[in-house]
Amino acid sequence: MPFRYGSLRTEPKEHSVRFLLIVFLLLTLPVFAQSKEGVVPINGGHDFVYVKPVNRIFPAARPAAGMVTIFSNLGKGNNVYNGAAGTGVLGKNVPNQPYPEWVANGFTPAANYTVMEIQVGVSWVEGITNAVILSLNEDNGGKPGKALFTTDFTTLPDFGTCCTLQTATLIKGVPVTQGTQYWVVLRTSPNNQGTWDVWNNNFADMQGPFSNSTGHGWNKQSTQELGAFAVFGQ
Repeated sequence: MPFRYGSLRTEPKEHSVRFLLIVFLLLTLPVFAQSKEGVVPINGGHDFVYVKPVNRIFPAARPAAGMVTIFSNLGKGNNVYNGAAGTGVLGKNVPNQPYPEWVANGFTPAANYTVMEIQVGVSWVEGITNAVILSLNEDNGGKPGKALFTTDFTTLPDFGTCCTLQTATLIKGVPVTQGTQYWVVLRTSPNNQGTWDVWNNNFADMQGPFSNSTGHGWNKQSTQELGAFAVFGQ
């Protein structure tokens, strides 16, 4: 697994210091060709930063009433997630990017629940199809295993905005067990290999179980910065 730096935030507080940090990293890290204005790959093309001001006018959706929070790293107000940094979710035919990538973030329930909703902060950079596939998966030895639920989202917000959330509703619910790890997975469709999305980092820089696939199966779990997501249930 390549080394991955933490979140790079271009937020209002200490703006000049963070801007200088971004400039330093861009000058010292290998950078692949830039496809879309303002979006810059770092960490060998695994992660992306948006170097223009983030548009924060979009409100976040709230979970349904009566839901219990099983896991959440989502923030509040205009800082629900980091609109300026995240991990790539890419098909294998994205121009100027070195490889495809699917991403999984893990969580462990503190009690037995039934998952009824999942929210993620995911945005779109480019590609003919503006979409992403989400699944809730079992653990398989520190990697995502069998999918327990799958859905897809279309018309994602542009990378560099905040704070639109995609909400998956699990009509029948999926039981999860206390102390057992599960995975929230984002991937592109096999039929849309030119899609380039970004799973936005959580705003608090929370670390946790991370796995990814760059076209050769899932890598065994490491601890890295998580994408923004929340799991709700009953």
